[in-house]
Amino acid sequence: MSYAAVTDLELRLGTQTVIELTNPKRRADSINTPVADAAIADATGIIDSYIGQRVSLPLDIVPALIKTLAIDLAVYYLKVKLGNTGNTDNATTKLYDDAIKHLERFAKGDTSLGLHIVEDNADDDVNQGSDHADISSEPRQFTRNKMGRLT
Repeated sequence: MSYAAVTDLELRLGTQTVIELTNPKRRADSINTPVADAAIADATGIIDSYIGQRVSLPLDIVPALIKTLAIDLAVYYLKVKLGNTGNTDNATTKLYDDAIKHLERFAKGDTSLGLHIVEDNADDDVNQGSDHADISSEPRQFTRNKMGRLT
């Protein structure tokens, strides 16, 4: 499951910019969707490599921050990996560096991404619970012997 879509890239950068980034060697009138999808897949893979130790994958719900990080990483990959080095600017590199730093902090447990954390309690002696209820009470006050013939 990808954390972003081509339409997310278009919303962030504009359609014309995405067309140019996904078609670096030629003029084109449309987005090269497989190239954009590959950059998004690369970004998703990087994110999973950092968050996979702390959360259960795949994510059921993608938090907004994860989507933003995926877009930032995908844009960087489109600009750098595909030979668009002339289009790489300091802002794009900074977004990439910031995204990686944020993921590293999450992997260390120093920050949150709004995700449910998987705890590894396999070595704990704590009872993790069960699917039945334990009911206890005081001994009966009114027994057949105490009530006599009223029962």
